[in-house]
Amino acid sequence: MDLPLWLQKNSSLTPSPSKLKQSGFIQKTLQGIIDFVRESVFSEEIALRTGFLQAMDPRLKLFAIFSLLVTVNLLRHLPLLWGVYLGIVILATLSKVPTLFLIKRVWLVIPLFTGIMVFPSLFNWVRPGDPLWFIWTFPTPLHLGPLHFPRELIITRQGFWGALLLISRVGISVTLAVLLTLTTRWNYLLRALRTFFVPKIFIVTLEMTYRYIFVLITLLEDMFLARKARDSGHSSGAEQRRFVGSSIANLFGKSLQMSEDVYTSMIARGYTGEIYTLQRFQLRSIDVFSLGVSLMASLTLYAADKVLGG
Repeated sequence: MDLPLWLQKNSSLTPSPSKLKQSGFIQKTLQGIIDFVRESVFSEEIALRTGFLQAMDPRLKLFAIFSLLVTVNLLRHLPLLWGVYLGIVILATLSKVPTLFLIKRVWLVIPLFTGIMVFPSLFNWVRPGDPLWFIWTFPTPLHLGPLHFPRELIITRQGFWGALLLISRVGISVTLAVLLTLTTRWNYLLRALRTFFVPKIFIVTLEMTYRYIFVLITLLEDMFLARKARDSGHSSGAEQRRFVGSSIANLFGKSLQMSEDVYTSMIARGYTGEIYTLQRFQLRSIDVFSLGVSLMASLTLYAADKVLGG
């Protein structure tokens, strides 16, 4: 069947290709919001699976992972550090956490930000040491005020291995923290923190942030979706940026008003800052055994690092 003539004509409301490119800013923001919510739901789904870490008592799990975190940041030998990481990957597999998801969540970000911080320490101008790679040789020594630099710009062996050690420590520490949050429901984690006498104000701040960030994300999504529905691809980039600025101010006002309303309603219902859950923590023999294994592993790794020296 042939299309009617009025459908075959270009509508005046149809945006041009250039306008479609300009409207991609709002579309990307909406896609970012959707990805954030999807990843958060996926993380909560992992915590509900029947895995090894999910079944462990949250209090002992928190203590065990904290002991491993301390040990990781005391180790000075890369083979021991990456042996710990191999154990983390095995734990993630036993806990039904996708290994690729865990790796991407940590190692796509950590090398970038940590690498920027440690990059200057690679060179002999910041950390003198044995030459590893010669970068450049200047005709004369360089002077910058009271600072004096040698003619050679060199990547030192000490700087390179020191940077690699720091990046490994940070990456493995973040992996442990991510594994803890992925395998523990948020309210259980907060209650476990309260067991270790973490101040109430800290717990309340975390609880409210996590609980109502999704409400604010939903408000933001509605604002951008409404804008996109009324835009039809005709607004310029400057207009879209003005909309984003006004949206930030509007969302800030809404969040401030919401925080006051929520605080008042919670106080009226008798909220004191303590975390209560329907499921009570039950200490089992397997949890105590797992904690013992974790502590023994931490002590063994620390002793092995001392024996290796260096």
